[in-house]
Amino acid sequence: MKQHIFHITQYHHLSLAARTIRIVMALSVLLFFSCQKRLDLKYDLAPVKQVIIANAYPDILYVNISKSKQPDDFRPIEFLDNCIVTLYEDGIYREQLQFFLKDTLSGLGYYRTATALSPGKTYRIVSQHPELGTAETTEYLPEYPALSKVELLQHADSVQTSSTGRYTFTLQDDGNRQDYYFVAAFYKVLRPVLQEDGDTVYRYDYIYNSPSYAPPVFTNPENYFRSYFTDELLNGKTMMIPCTFPSQYYGEFRESYLIIEIAAVGENYYKWYVSQLPKGIPYLNDGQFQRVNTPNNIVNGFGHFTANSSMYYTFRIH
Repeated sequence: MKQHIFHITQYHHLSLAARTIRIVMALSVLLFFSCQKRLDLKYDLAPVKQVIIANAYPDILYVNISKSKQPDDFRPIEFLDNCIVTLYEDGIYREQLQFFLKDTLSGLGYYRTATALSPGKTYRIVSQHPELGTAETTEYLPEYPALSKVELLQHADSVQTSSTGRYTFTLQDDGNRQDYYFVAAFYKVLRPVLQEDGDTVYRYDYIYNSPSYAPPVFTNPENYFRSYFTDELLNGKTMMIPCTFPSQYYGEFRESYLIIEIAAVGENYYKWYVSQLPKGIPYLNDGQFQRVNTPNNIVNGFGHFTANSSMYYTFRIH
């Protein structure tokens, strides 16, 4: 009996910290079970179609084609290497694209052109599959942006390894058409790589973590390493655009370069990108954040066809 009373006395004299821990644990268990919900997802089974991911540049066109999946299909993506892919330039037949296998295990590969494309022309891709029918897509490959000067004004160094960088570029807009652009700043570094035999070799790598800002021309609210904008404020004028970005000094690499890319992009590319942007700030339990059922420029299929003509300016940092 005395032993029993002794234990009760010890229980009532738990420290404040111990009692707090027990209360927090009990509330956590209660909160966990009270927040459970059962969601019955209802969806329609859409027909399986071709998924075309095409990227056009002045030097080459890459086209990757796969098969779409139903929501309850958890098998690996099936890439299609038996399509007849035809390319048209300004409505005239140009060539039939050849397939190149990249990964024998997954079947990943792409169709590509044999020769360079021509900026300022519209390209149409038609893909015929024996089971999924015909899908097609069209995009305009714009002329190179008319740039007169790109200058790097401020960058981090060995003393201050992280700081706000500044650069400017002067752009001449064409007032006869609606133009779309993006600007990107990224790094090319010479990175040490340890091989299996113990030797160290150096290979170039890229670091994409420096979004650019130039309000009011573009604000980049999603902090993406590419900043997209239209010619709304340029309207056929020549304008010097000052940009800021988070610059970094990568002293651990043998070499580092800052590359500034300025590109003219196709209208469909720009509209597709804007359609992917999240709708707002992802507050907890505040509804769907990521967009669903976004538009694309593939007829009788899914995916997107993008095109851009880029100019690159390289600045050695160290």
